[in-house]
Amino acid sequence: MQSAKLLKLMMRLTGEVEKEINERLPRKLSVTAKNHYKDNFRRSGFVDGGLRPWQRAQRQYGSSTSAQYRTLTSARNHLMSSIEATPRKASVLVYNPVAYARIHNEGGDLDVSPTLTPKMRRFAWARYYELGGKAGSEEAEKWKRLALSKKDKLHIHVRMPKRQFIGESVELRDKIGKQIEKSVQKVILNVKENK
Repeated sequence: MQSAKLLKLMMRLTGEVEKEINERLPRKLSVTAKNHYKDNFRRSGFVDGGLRPWQRAQRQYGSSTSAQYRTLTSARNHLMSSIEATPRKASVLVYNPVAYARIHNEGGDLDVSPTLTPKMRRFAWARYYELGGKAGSEEAEKWKRLALSKKDKLHIHVRMPKRQFIGESVELRDKIGKQIEKSVQKVILNVKENK
């Protein structure tokens, strides 16, 4: 009789632990992972064995209104708010679907060829006059050259530094391990109490 009770308890415990690991835990861990990666943006660096600060963006060295934002952040925070964490059976898939997320996360060379439109030329003239419209000012001359350019397309080469915000992290692994341990212990206690 005792062995039948023990077998029934073990089967119930196995079922509950399996349900916790396959269904409930991935939902909880997806929130944990998403929050951890979003926090990287708030801290301006990747947390893995301590904070690894990102290289500052060029705009941060200027005095424009965009200089008020930290690296990889803006008024919209599109890159940060686009982080997705999808719970799956016994796992979580974390990704960012934004087209430029990968180049920021991994770094590398980027070549773009935007079309030089009349609107862009008007903007270039506006920047030229905003900077004083004086010959000799290097920044103003750059905008004037853009406005007067005969090209239809620009060729821009950018070397993007690595500013990782998603990936393996010791701290995240520790958080996940503690959460798994706590959840499994809670399931075991619940099964024991409700024999």
